[in-house]
Amino acid sequence: MSFDGFPRGGVNFFRQLKVLQDREWFKAHKADFEELWQRPMTALFDELHQRFQRAFPSVKQTKPKVFRLYRDVRFSKDKSPFKTHMAAVLPLFPGKSPEWATGFYCSFGEEVYVAAGRWVLEPDELARFRKAVLADKTGAPLATAVKKLTAKGFEVSAHESLKRPPPGVDKAHPRLALLKLKGFAFSFPQRTAASLEDGKKLVAGLVKDVEAAAPLLRWVEALSKGGPLPKV
Repeated sequence: MSFDGFPRGGVNFFRQLKVLQDREWFKAHKADFEELWQRPMTALFDELHQRFQRAFPSVKQTKPKVFRLYRDVRFSKDKSPFKTHMAAVLPLFPGKSPEWATGFYCSFGEEVYVAAGRWVLEPDELARFRKAVLADKTGAPLATAVKKLTAKGFEVSAHESLKRPPPGVDKAHPRLALLKLKGFAFSFPQRTAASLEDGKKLVAGLVKDVEAAAPLLRWVEALSKGGPLPKV
């Protein structure tokens, strides 16, 4: 299936689902969900899987994952059965499950969120990250690269960030914001729900943004594996 954009009406579908949260209503409108969201998202990530290979040849060895619409309510007070957005992830490097890999992520609904990177650094990875950020030889160029990328509309992102400096780190450290991170990812320049309708423009923009962030994504992947850090 080729990707031609997301059909109009998708946002209204999620607005209705948000209010109703009714299994019978969803069952009666499942074909609408598949037409408006599931098939286009699958087609989009199939195309991105091909297009990202220019910047990340190893993406050939991974597969996209489109997330289910059903919520896991086992440990939640909110028992609403459905999410009100469509999400998918594509690992950019092989070796880890999609949720833990250095990957590319999209969430589409009333709001559009796109990001890439490593959302959670495991303890050994986090220790290497902080060591690299603290050292002027590696930390200063990293901070410069991050500053250049954020000037283009990207934002540094992580699953969690410390409220205080890590132990032993001066609160006046010039790279304190990076040192507080417990992951290393970037949210992409903002997009509107209407921008999802133009498939050609959407794909071109996502590829452009991924390639802009590529040096830092390769950097965090190398760090996670404990290998030599590439230039950024």
